[in-house]
Amino acid sequence: MKNLTITLLLLIIVSDIFANDINTKSDSAMTYYLNSDFEKALTIYEEIYEKSYYSADLFYNMGNCYYNLGDLANSIYFYEKASILNPSDEDIQHNLKIANSKIRNKTEIVPEVFYLRWYKSIVSINSTDKWAILSIIFFIICLGTISLYLFSKRIILRKTGFYSAIIMFIFSVFSLIFSIGQAKMITDNKYAIIFETSLVKSAPSDESTNLFEVNEGLKVEITDSLNLWYNVKLADGKQGWVITENVRKL
Repeated sequence: MKNLTITLLLLIIVSDIFANDINTKSDSAMTYYLNSDFEKALTIYEEIYEKSYYSADLFYNMGNCYYNLGDLANSIYFYEKASILNPSDEDIQHNLKIANSKIRNKTEIVPEVFYLRWYKSIVSINSTDKWAILSIIFFIICLGTISLYLFSKRIILRKTGFYSAIIMFIFSVFSLIFSIGQAKMITDNKYAIIFETSLVKSAPSDESTNLFEVNEGLKVEITDSLNLWYNVKLADGKQGWVITENVRKL
């Protein structure tokens, strides 16, 4: 028991030191950024990133640095990573939209089935954690309204408690479903960013036919891989093979 307590205390101390280090570095990087020294700011953000510390704010700030340094592919890459963690953030979506507008010869997006589009738009309103918290809150309220139904002597209050409990339970279930759906969108992410303008091939071979060209910064879906090649699918449905060194998974 004593050893367990010491271990827990050490973990708390180490975590606190790590958090303070991250905060100190973040403040320093922001100072450089506000002074338009984007290279120094980015160097510090990359140090934080290399410590396996991930957050939407970190990725957003890295995207901003890369954008100001003229690195379109990296800026889009980190805006996309920030968007995955916090899809409802308007600043992230705004900057991502601006960066995407700089891509040469963008592809036209094939419209999704309307119910899938609605589902994704609803799920993306909140992050996984926020949906999970909402689910818990609705469930707690549900328990409270059940108590109102069980213990109230007035008919009107019992009816209010009964119907409120049903509504809160439904909200709790749907919030949980959306939380799981958002988490699944993150873990099952098969998308990537093109980091160098490339010719897309009909087969995973340099000798195969050239199908079309993809430009730096374009977001693609990886559908298959073979040796040093990815089979990528564009938003307009076109598909082919690209060498892996020109592609970076999100």
